[in-house]
Amino acid sequence: MLPIFLAVYFLALAYKKQSNTMLVEHLELIETIGLNLFFLFIFGFIGLSIHDVMNKNDVPKMGRVVVYCVLFLGCAGFIAKGIIQFIWESQGVG
Repeated sequence: MLPIFLAVYFLALAYKKQSNTMLVEHLELIETIGLNLFFLFIFGFIGLSIHDVMNKNDVPKMGRVVVYCVLFLGCAGFIAKGIIQFIWESQGVG
């Protein structure tokens, strides 16, 4: 959360010299980038914690494959949603 706050803060300082409306115009883009980075970190931490738990509990290989497939499909779902959303918005649908 702190890196997102710092990124927004430094962007605000950079645009403060130009105009206050520049930050307002790009606020949605900044929020989208911050949310995507947040999801990236969350999935990374979930993957690390699942890996640690499976190593400590001697999970069989088939169980590891299933767990990692579920985690990958969750990430792929968010990536697919982002791509579909981008395509729809660029075509004026959304």
